[in-house]
Amino acid sequence: MLKYILHLDTLLFLFINNNFHFSMLNENMRAVTFLGNGWVVYWLVLLFVYIYNRQNFKKSFFLLIITQLVPGIFDIILKRLVNRPRPIVAMHKLIEQGLVHIDLLGRHLTEYSFPSGHSTTAFSLAVALAYFFPKHYKLFYILAAIVAFSRVYDGEHYPLDVIAGGILGYGFAKLTLIIYKRITKINGYNFEKN
Repeated sequence: MLKYILHLDTLLFLFINNNFHFSMLNENMRAVTFLGNGWVVYWLVLLFVYIYNRQNFKKSFFLLIITQLVPGIFDIILKRLVNRPRPIVAMHKLIEQGLVHIDLLGRHLTEYSFPSGHSTTAFSLAVALAYFFPKHYKLFYILAAIVAFSRVYDGEHYPLDVIAGGILGYGFAKLTLIIYKRITKINGYNFEKN
């Protein structure tokens, strides 16, 4: 069963990676993928939160850290446990034989494909930003989904990698927020009223 799922995952990867490339879209997708890179996006998000939620910046900063740290730790643990090779490595022989083509944009990573760290970051950030700015929650989740898609488009991840990363980021960020709210209410502090 697992073999069949992985086979379908590979077929879907090749379909997406080989059929959606347009020269105008290539550079934009490389830029979009950076929205899932923690070292890039955290600074942008902090600046955004500082400008639009300045009165709660310290509390927002703390929440951003924990909603990123918890999913990030689980992402790293899962990557090491599964140790799935990236598509470019897994299909190396087929590529050499000319049976498969992968459009690889950007750097060439070789290991730890599952789950996608960029997708984990994007969806955990979407959870945090939707919490701070609930009126714009759709925008944050749409951006996270585009980041996840860009990882397959760029040739770095299989679809299952990005789905797992998205679920991981969303789930653990939500769980972190739930625990945070319960702890703060027990201690007599309610984040929403400040």
